[in-house]
Amino acid sequence: MKKTRIARNTKNKIQSVAAAVAIFLALATVAQAYVKAWPSFVRFGSEPVGSTSAPHNVTIKNENRHRITISSVTSSTAQFSFSEPGLPVVLDPGQTLTVAVRFKPSAAQAYSGKLEFMRSNGWPISVALMGTGTGQTQPPPTSSPVAPTISTQPASVKIIAGQSATFKVAATGTAPLSYQWKKNGTVIGGANSAVYITQAETTADNNAQFTAEVSNTAGNATSNPAVLTVTSASVAPAITTQPVSQTVIAGKTASFTVAATGTAPLMFQWSKNGAPINGANSSTYMTPPETNTDNNAKITVVVSNSAGNATSNAAVLTVTSATVAPAITTQPASQTVIAGKTASFTVAASGTAPLMYQWSKNGTPIGGANSPTYTTPAEVSTDNNAQFTVAVSNSAGNATSNAATLTVSASTLLLNSSASALSFGSVTLPNSGTQTVTLTNAGNSSVTISNVTVSGAGFNATGVSGVILNPGQTATLTATFAPAATGPVTGKISVASTATNSPDVITLSGTGVAAPVSHSVALTWTPSVSTVVGYNAYSSQTPGGPYTKLTGAPVAATSYTDASVQSGQTYYFVVTSVDASNLESAFSGEVSALIP
Repeated sequence: MKKTRIARNTKNKIQSVAAAVAIFLALATVAQAYVKAWPSFVRFGSEPVGSTSAPHNVTIKNENRHRITISSVTSSTAQFSFSEPGLPVVLDPGQTLTVAVRFKPSAAQAYSGKLEFMRSNGWPISVALMGTGTGQTQPPPTSSPVAPTISTQPASVKIIAGQSATFKVAATGTAPLSYQWKKNGTVIGGANSAVYITQAETTADNNAQFTAEVSNTAGNATSNPAVLTVTSASVAPAITTQPVSQTVIAGKTASFTVAATGTAPLMFQWSKNGAPINGANSSTYMTPPETNTDNNAKITVVVSNSAGNATSNAAVLTVTSATVAPAITTQPASQTVIAGKTASFTVAASGTAPLMYQWSKNGTPIGGANSPTYTTPAEVSTDNNAQFTVAVSNSAGNATSNAATLTVSASTLLLNSSASALSFGSVTLPNSGTQTVTLTNAGNSSVTISNVTVSGAGFNATGVSGVILNPGQTATLTATFAPAATGPVTGKISVASTATNSPDVITLSGTGVAAPVSHSVALTWTPSVSTVVGYNAYSSQTPGGPYTKLTGAPVAATSYTDASVQSGQTYYFVVTSVDASNLESAFSGEVSALIP
């Protein structure tokens, strides 16, 4: 009786533990349900070894009432890859994250795995993955453009009136992606990037909704709306740009400027040596004409609003009375130009402003040449070795620069090619061959390529007609040979230009050859009377074997084509059947084929 009671108690405890586990699992399931993945299972079907499947999109949706963060995305099996989102991804309630998953088998077998989205606080979200690799490899298919998918939704923003707001969106899809932001459904001009920064907002913009439309050639996607909240709470001023110390000559005015942030309206009061200046109530203060007694005066400004005030650093006013005569600090440099081009000379000088300038050519003043830089008219060969000087003056004196020499060289136009002949060799029909020639402007003046003509059947040239080359620049001429028939062909390319050595002639040669003939043997057989999963085909070049297996895995059809046979050979073929236990039958009767 005692043993029976202990056994019954033990059984009750086990049942209680099992119930607790069941309750825990149920709670885990309920908690997990607030973040959903669809689909929860992705089957890729069969894919040739080494090739990549078309993408399958997997989307995570936050159905919680609070924000979640996806901190990582992982695949348990290397054959299943996914598009990397920018992590971490923050999802507000109702927002989604989409990744594209692909399957690339490395062997002929079945694969299973899972894609896990790890949250920073909570259980991972898992999506089951399955696919099968087949034994025959194929070239990867050309991928089709993938329409955009919003991976990170723009977040709502709360600002104070007078500030700007920043909205960001992230999307996946085939590049290039185009962006267009809208405010309350109306297109915002110029808002065409993944980030949009508004102008300074007012309370009238409170609760405005901003969306982003992302598009490419495959389609478009529109983000969830982000709500802008604009409050009128007052923010105390803060100095962002301090007034800068100034140096002026007695009798001149000085200007001081400050920049500040804070809730508008902002009020300004400038002071001189601590005493408020009457009427100086803007962000910029212009002094009256200064005297020597104002030397070293301290200028400050107080910026205030209803929330408080901020006082700037002191800017020092320096008042000088001496006028400094000019001095040349950077001499004009000699220039070399081509006939028909202009030349430019520049001087730099120190001294008390204002400074006045007068340029001269061979000692003769040039009318209107009264700035630090002088640009000549189009030069001619008779201006070769002309001397240019400049006199800089103010009320205290003047200084004359060194002479800069102008060298005018004759214009040359020369176009050279990297090859005078192109040989395409043998090109198999219906293919084509391509070669390039580099054309270089070897002169000192611009050259225009006006026309390109091609002779010879099957030859063509593109890439340079109408191109203008500056000295030293190059252009690439692309020549193509696409024979329409077998046999040798000759031709030439003639490049006409404004160069003195025009036209540039490039000879062409090539031979069209026929494509080799491919051979194959098509096998068919009567299906097995037993239940089988497929058939294996074998071949040999010797009657009775030994045989080489042709099929990587059993084929379900009752036919097989061997495209590896060679001309002039006799081949011997047999077939076996394979059941569900992978047991293979004996060889069928042998058949032979002579390849012509």
